[in-house]
Amino acid sequence: MRSQQELLAVVLDIINEIMKTGFTPETVDMESFLGGELGVNSVEMLEAWYGIEKQLNIRVNDGEKRDIYTLGDLIRVIQQHLPAQAQASAFGS
Repeated sequence: MRSQQELLAVVLDIINEIMKTGFTPETVDMESFLGGELGVNSVEMLEAWYGIEKQLNIRVNDGEKRDIYTLGDLIRVIQQHLPAQAQASAFGS
C-alpha cells in the first residue's frame, strides 16, 4: 500500500537516477511539468516508465503513457494500475 507521497518519492528517485538530479517531494509539486520544470525528455521518460513498472510491479499500456504532462498526471496513471488494496490507500492520502 503506497500513498501518493510514497509514489511521488519512487518516481522522483527513478527520475533522479536517470537524470542525475536531486528533486525531492519538497522541491516539486504535483503540477510540475515533466518536460518543463523537471526537464525530462522522451527518452528519459521511457527509461523512467521502465523503472516505475519494474519497481512497482505494474504494467501500463503504451497508449496510457501519452498525454501525461505533470507529476500529478503520472501519479494518477500509476495509481490506476496498482492492486485494488494499494490503490485505495493511495487515493485516501
